[in-house]
Amino acid sequence: MNVFFFGGGERRLFGVYEAARRVDSTRAAVLCPAWGTEYIHAHRAMRRLAKMLTAENVHTLRFDYFGVGDSAGETEAGDLRGWETDIRTAVEELKDSTGATQVSLVGLRLGATLAANVAVQEAANVGSLVLWDPVVYGTEHLAELYRTAGTGRLWKRRPGAGSKNVCGVHNIMGFPMTPALAAEIRQIDLAALAPRLPARTLTLASQAVPSHVRLQQALDQREAALAVEHIDSPPVWVEWPLGHPLAGTVPVQVLQRIVEWLA
Repeated sequence: MNVFFFGGGERRLFGVYEAARRVDSTRAAVLCPAWGTEYIHAHRAMRRLAKMLTAENVHTLRFDYFGVGDSAGETEAGDLRGWETDIRTAVEELKDSTGATQVSLVGLRLGATLAANVAVQEAANVGSLVLWDPVVYGTEHLAELYRTAGTGRLWKRRPGAGSKNVCGVHNIMGFPMTPALAAEIRQIDLAALAPRLPARTLTLASQAVPSHVRLQQALDQREAALAVEHIDSPPVWVEWPLGHPLAGTVPVQVLQRIVEWLA
């Protein structure tokens, strides 16, 4: 495992590279994380996924977006277009490190939607795409973020937690949702992008949401139809209460499906 910084200028990104068991393998995958508390709660699962992929001879690169985690930048500086640029930077970094001519993108939640946009724009560099519980419509995602921050998904939060609006910026459980970022998220429409997704695209859903129906309808309209695969698994991006049976759960079935499909 190699922990390092990459990228140029002030946009230095924190990354974790893990080599495939066979170092001469040219298969490689960039893991694109979720945002906010979803990133934190899913961190263990993303680490496990990287380990499982390297065992199947797939080089992996996990990284933090600009303004997130250990990467450079203020937390208020994050924006979707910039994060897509970060994914492109990660793709080039992994290609340079491994000699791969193309890489796979594996994205979770908002990271999946960002990965989809990059895959469409960088078809020569991205050979396959995994969308893990992607954000299909930005309005739906924003409503969920604000609802979860205010009340919790499964239980009521203690007073003082959640979302506060200070000078127009919603602080969602420690992560700033600026008006500019919210406006970008609101414009997300993954269903509209469906016709242009790579032929090798795997879409997994462990939590049924209304937008999956419309996404499937859009995928059905492709020349070569794609399917949203539903796997009954606890959503890894949720904060489960201490002592809850699902606390710390790793979605083994989902991870195995991703590894099986990529390997």
